[in-house]
Amino acid sequence: MRKFVSFSAITALALVACSGAPAPETSAGEASSRVVAQDSSVAPVAPAAPAVPASYKDIAFPEFRYVAPYPKDFRVQISDSITGYVVSDRTLPLVNFTVFFDEPHESLGLKDEAASSMVGAMFRRGGAAGISARALDDSLEFVSAGISTSTGTFTSSFDIDCLSKDFPAMLSLVKKIVKEPAFDKDQLEIVKANFVTSYDRRYDTPGKVLQALQMKVNYAPSPRLWDANAQEYSKVSVADVKRLSKGLFSSRHIIFALSGDVDRDSAVTMLKEFFADLPTAPVAVKAPPKPLEFLRKPGVYVVDRDITQANIVMNQPFVRRPHPDYYPAAVASFILGGGSFSSRLMNRVRSDEGLAYSVYSAVGNEYRDTALTTIALQTKVESVDFAIKLVFEEVEKLAKDGPTDEELAQAKKSLVESLPSLFDSPEATAVIFAKGELLGKTYDHYLEYVKEINAVTAEQVKAMIAKYFSRDKMTISIVGPVAKFDALKPFTVLSLDSLEFR
Repeated sequence: MRKFVSFSAITALALVACSGAPAPETSAGEASSRVVAQDSSVAPVAPAAPAVPASYKDIAFPEFRYVAPYPKDFRVQISDSITGYVVSDRTLPLVNFTVFFDEPHESLGLKDEAASSMVGAMFRRGGAAGISARALDDSLEFVSAGISTSTGTFTSSFDIDCLSKDFPAMLSLVKKIVKEPAFDKDQLEIVKANFVTSYDRRYDTPGKVLQALQMKVNYAPSPRLWDANAQEYSKVSVADVKRLSKGLFSSRHIIFALSGDVDRDSAVTMLKEFFADLPTAPVAVKAPPKPLEFLRKPGVYVVDRDITQANIVMNQPFVRRPHPDYYPAAVASFILGGGSFSSRLMNRVRSDEGLAYSVYSAVGNEYRDTALTTIALQTKVESVDFAIKLVFEEVEKLAKDGPTDEELAQAKKSLVESLPSLFDSPEATAVIFAKGELLGKTYDHYLEYVKEINAVTAEQVKAMIAKYFSRDKMTISIVGPVAKFDALKPFTVLSLDSLEFR
């Protein structure tokens, strides 16, 4: 889990174009009778035109049927510790190659946090042995290719995007970058300046303040959440980066995603040669970082900001996947607020009362940490108390009465029909399978998804809303003018300076 959690909506609707019905087969007898009719100068009878439905509601569509690609069909084995997915598509002469190294990492001290944040970028930005940072940039620009590197809490990775004719050369280049990084001093100064600027502007918008407040009131302090400051970023040296880069991109557990204009068999041969001389010296096995812990202190928390639109987010601890509550909770959240204009929160808070442009709910999808459930909206500061009251009225109503048959059917239909959007390109397909293997998903995961969603009952929806969207268990984080929130008292006011984890 990264420092800042993205709470975007959990589903996207997919429109599927269906072909018309095939022409009916013609028997020999029918053909013979038509010939006779023509010979006797009798005009053939034109087929009746299909009736135009009186309303769009009367249009009949074929049953939606979609079977997700099966991971095992694309999986290849390079060695006992190196596996991956090859999704071939010769439509365009493009190749994407992403490699994930299973390398858990946790800062050992706050003094290294600033430098650790820069290591991933510096592999790519700093050049390599025998090639300067400027020459590396020019080489990639000349062939319209891209190489990126990153390091994180659980994995390190690099990515190549290029024309298929340049792929062998890009493999050779990225190998130099990860095996013999140069960490150019001038490039480090640019990276440091970027980090300092980002730090100085971390609270420029109410949305950024809300994100920091949300993390602070929900999570207990952890090395994974530490924040370096501008002074610490500015002091990072090349020696610090080199020291912290040791052992990266050398894991014995590697999963890759290769897609585009490649032949599977030829690609496997090429990749065996590529991986053969990557750093594979045994490194100390690291325990995975500890999951984030919750403060478990429900209540209202406010950061004072002189703005006209209050930014609000409500959270409650959810589950860590795999968990039996995930699918019924996903359906419940879709009905409550995840289904855009079909959701109850949107209809009540926006359409009926005009209090918010956007209001939504979501359930987190985490395999390494316990996720959060979320309700979020913006509304004018004068209507904050009323808007929150309406939100929880809808929560309580759904928990008590459950969804209508139409709501339940629409939620299931929308979630199932969003599945094709996950596989809308060869790159997306290969990467989602690679990440799935890193997280331990089964080959049948996306087949089970459809079954699990369709099996959700109205009683389960009621139970999930009551269990995971309870006001008594939620933190309510608000950014806005404290003087306008008397109706919300009691609440806790936090200063900007208190939002950092140190």
